[in-house]
Formats: sequence, structure tokens, C-alpha cells
Amino acid sequence: MKKFLLIFLLGAGAGAGGWWFWDRAKTQGQFAETRDRVTYAAWKAGKSLKEAADEIKEEFNKTGIIVRDKAKAATESVTSAVGDTTVTASVKAKMLGDSSLRGVSVETERGVVTLSGAVTTHEDIARAMKLALDIDGAQRVVSKLQLSAAKAAPTAPR
Repeated sequence: MKKFLLIFLLGAGAGAGGWWFWDRAKTQGQFAETRDRVTYAAWKAGKSLKEAADEIKEEFNKTGIIVRDKAKAATESVTSAVGDTTVTASVKAKMLGDSSLRGVSVETERGVVTLSGAVTTHEDIARAMKLALDIDGAQRVVSKLQLSAAKAAPTAPR
């Protein structure tokens, strides 16, 4: 009986150890997979913003005004429920979270959001337009944002 109990306890200990080792390896694999997915998503978002900024830079150099539309089907039902004042307030609130966009003026009329003011980079224009387009009720975003050397980092005195 003692021998049977000893063998049972050794088997249970070996089983528990094996289970712990297998579960730990599985968890580490899940963490690695999650880390890889998050890294890829961050890389893709950065790449997407860079591509948008390059496109905006090209359009800005041609016309000085950038316009982006949302798909109408998705916004028509929301626009009627969301007023222009709410859209303007929402865009301004989003931009307050980004220090490089705090000086951007926002006006909304019938779902058309107009951004004006000065920013330092084309990436700032792209980010401002993306923030505005993400707001429910914004059907179109018109950027009249200008690039300002005065807002750029100061150069060393001569």
C-alpha cells in the first residue's frame, strides 16, 4: 500500500510538473504572438500615416488645399443626428490631445469640417485630417492648414 501511494504521488508530481511546463510554453507562445501582432499593427499604422503624409505633401504643393471625403453611405444617417457644433467640439477636443495641433482652428458647416491655421509638417496636416474624419458627422474635411517655419524648431543664431 505504501509502495502504491509513493508511486501515485510520484506520478501525480510528474504530471503536475509536465502540465506546468507545457502550459508555460503555451503561454509564452501566446505572448510572443500577441507582441508580434501589436508590433505589426503599430508598424502598419505608422506606414499608413507616412503614406498619407506623402500624399498630402504632394497635393499641398500643387494646390495648397487638401480635401478628404468619407464614404457617404456610412455618414448620411449619422450626420442628421449630429449637429455641426457637436462635430466642431469633438474635433477640437481630439486635437487638444496633440500638442502640435493645438493651434488649429476648426469650423463645421453641414458636415464639412474646415481646418485652418499653421502647423510645422505635412504629417501634422495628415494627422489633423485623420482626426477630423474619424469624428461621427464629419462628411468632408477641407484643410487650409499652412506650413509655418516660425513654428518649427528654432535654428542656432549666427
